[in-house]
Amino acid sequence: MATCHNLKLSSKGLLVGNNVDHNMFVATGTDLSQSSDGSVSLTLNDGTCVTVLKRFEFDHHRMTQSAIVQRSDGTVCVFVKGSGESIERLCLRNTIPENFYNNLENAAKQGIYQISLAMKELNYDAKSVVTLSRDNVENGLTFVGFINFKNQLREDTPDVLAQLGAGDVISTMVTGDNTLTGINIAREAGLIKEDEEIIFGKSVDSAGIITWVNEDGDVTSLPSVGKIKNRSIALAVTGKVWAALNAESQGNASALAPFIRVFGRCTPLDKVSVIESFVSNGTTCCMVGDGGNDCGALKAAHIGIALSDAEASVVAPFTSLDKSITSVVEVLKEGRCALASALASYKYMIIYGQVESINQIANAYFSVTFHEWCWVFMDGIWMMSMAFALSLAHAETRLSPKRPTSSLLGAHTMFSALGVLVTNFIFTCIALGLLTSQDWYSCRKWDSTDISNITLIGDNYEASVLFIVTGYQYISTAMAFNFGYTHRASWWKNYVFVSLASIYTIVHFLATVWPSKLSCLWRLNCTNENVVPAVTASRIPINNVFNTTVMPLGFRIELIVIMVFNTIAIMSWEYFFVNGVGKKIAARLNKKSDFSNQPAYLLDHQDDVV
Repeated sequence: MATCHNLKLSSKGLLVGNNVDHNMFVATGTDLSQSSDGSVSLTLNDGTCVTVLKRFEFDHHRMTQSAIVQRSDGTVCVFVKGSGESIERLCLRNTIPENFYNNLENAAKQGIYQISLAMKELNYDAKSVVTLSRDNVENGLTFVGFINFKNQLREDTPDVLAQLGAGDVISTMVTGDNTLTGINIAREAGLIKEDEEIIFGKSVDSAGIITWVNEDGDVTSLPSVGKIKNRSIALAVTGKVWAALNAESQGNASALAPFIRVFGRCTPLDKVSVIESFVSNGTTCCMVGDGGNDCGALKAAHIGIALSDAEASVVAPFTSLDKSITSVVEVLKEGRCALASALASYKYMIIYGQVESINQIANAYFSVTFHEWCWVFMDGIWMMSMAFALSLAHAETRLSPKRPTSSLLGAHTMFSALGVLVTNFIFTCIALGLLTSQDWYSCRKWDSTDISNITLIGDNYEASVLFIVTGYQYISTAMAFNFGYTHRASWWKNYVFVSLASIYTIVHFLATVWPSKLSCLWRLNCTNENVVPAVTASRIPINNVFNTTVMPLGFRIELIVIMVFNTIAIMSWEYFFVNGVGKKIAARLNKKSDFSNQPAYLLDHQDDVV
């Protein structure tokens, strides 16, 4: 406990290294000192001094770690620790107690993380041991005993796994520890339900035949995938069994993978193999790990989350600051929110382009156009600020049972965009129809025949109505797409968007009903007394035979009503049909009997214990 580890002192004098090694070392009461050349000396709690001559770091294939030390009396010893199965193979037969394997199995079933210890004296001096290989050292050992660690779940773990399950995410444990220990932890964490039957792939012989057992240890057979689906069965396998399944049939192994809740005694390559199996099956994979043995799997997964600042954080795209698996839920929530927000902005840009096209066609039909400040607001200020603010939505507090669509041209995206587009077009036609039905309306009342000069063909009622109604559609469409539904927080929590939309609405409605310099900015309800400078010119008088674009108050109020009902219509379409009925229909159409599109979340169970 005091010597067999890789702990070192940092520049600040703090112990740095594996958390289990750290706790084990501190428990011995030993003092560690480190010289400038890196050599380590230890002072045990009884005052005995030992010098570490050589260390062999933990090997994931051997499942052992060792250290050669010299005692104060000059004797040289090697201390080895590792998994019970590995230590048993390295020890002399007569030093292994009869209840060795019973102890291993019982400890594992109780969820105990167990380390086996062994040692032997070496007939070498301090200088000679430097040349010894690991094979020379780790053999003919004397078994010393076990050290047991109780894996206690963090309080938030069951809730995190429950949230992942509710979010349509498969959770799987991949660990280098005993598979039975993993099963115990999985039961406690809710990864394996109480009513689920466990079938454990315990071992594989030289011929590749796998031994499957139930929880009582009785030999059984592996059911077909169809029976596993219909019955409440959870599978658990060792790394060697998983390798055998892959060697026999990768297709069969991939089909079984979604039902395997615990992968135990996995080497780093086994962990990579598990990830690659999920990925090749079309599953979006998230891997969580904290050690160097997790680096390969973290890199192979679509999403890697490191729960440490050591090697894992170098290869993982995400590093948890609080070292908790709650980060998995946060990453998924933020990811789904970002995707939903991106699609909302994308749909908004589609509608922006289509409304712009409708404007151009209507302008060409009436031989009119908008003045410069109208284009500045429509193509610049309103469009850019609304599209940007849509992406600022906060994530929902809990994961939704359904993932947001990621298809740019999928049914859900097009159903939403086309519905809003058709509704906007209908209300535009209603506004123009209402204008032409007015007894005060006269079409094309200007003198110029040069329709390329926007300063001469922009002051008319057709352009005013088009700008009022379609201009506000740039704002109201964004309001419809701001609904959070199940992946983004409620619409009112997007404070930047709500503030901008409110300001734009107030200004637009004021310009519609109140003739002033504000309305004259867009040449709406404008007289020559209130004309303001254009973008590229000074004050230009109203260019029509009436010398005004002011419309009757009653008609202006009717335009306000049209804009309000237009907004209600598209918001109702988005909220009730697209995100309500439409979601249910899409869910039924996309419902599948396999797990090919479900995201998977994998973790090393030591990442979740203390």
